[in-house]
Amino acid sequence: MPDVRAIDVHKALADDTRYRLYRYIGLAGRPVSVREMSRRLSLHPNTIRPHLRRLEEAGLVAREIRKSATVGRPQTLYSIRQTEGEEGRDYRLLAEMLVGLVRGKRALAQAEDLATQWGSYLLAQSGPGPKPGSDAPSRRNLALLQEAMARAGFEPRFRRLQGSAIEVTLRDCPFRDLTDEYRELACTLHRGLLEGMLSGLKPPLGIKDFRPLVERGICRVRAG
Repeated sequence: MPDVRAIDVHKALADDTRYRLYRYIGLAGRPVSVREMSRRLSLHPNTIRPHLRRLEEAGLVAREIRKSATVGRPQTLYSIRQTEGEEGRDYRLLAEMLVGLVRGKRALAQAEDLATQWGSYLLAQSGPGPKPGSDAPSRRNLALLQEAMARAGFEPRFRRLQGSAIEVTLRDCPFRDLTDEYRELACTLHRGLLEGMLSGLKPPLGIKDFRPLVERGICRVRAG
């Protein structure tokens, strides 16, 4: 029989809202409150609390009560629960086998097109967008973009520029292990994912400047 806990984890994360909450808590890297999650993810606290209980029951998050230094109600904070002895599968061999199929400019263009489609898909999975004919508030746009990038394996940090332009610093890349031997392909897939995510925003954004590995392990993209 399948491991019971694995089934519980799968069911808990199958819900889009719970997945967004879990990813946000993980990206924060510190205990976060319901109020913060409500503000950053544009969700009502009453919507968030039952999802957090489900994540807690599945053993994915831990809850702590922290008393305030001033007079007031204690604050409930949530953090990712660390598990021991769990290791993910290593797909590096599979990746290295498949990259050998991408040869020539035509194959590279097809790979970028596929990555762009995946970027659009990941953005759509990050939450419901605005109603047709309306634009999402800038904060909501960034929340959707952050969630999509996190799903792809990036660690994004945003900086607002003039107007609607933004600069995103990516501190991790899902293709990092392949950049030494297959840098052109890795960066092409990287850019395709970003283009798909940005074009799916409302209003859409486009890449103005893409600088892979500008620093040790860091990539930057400017969009507007």
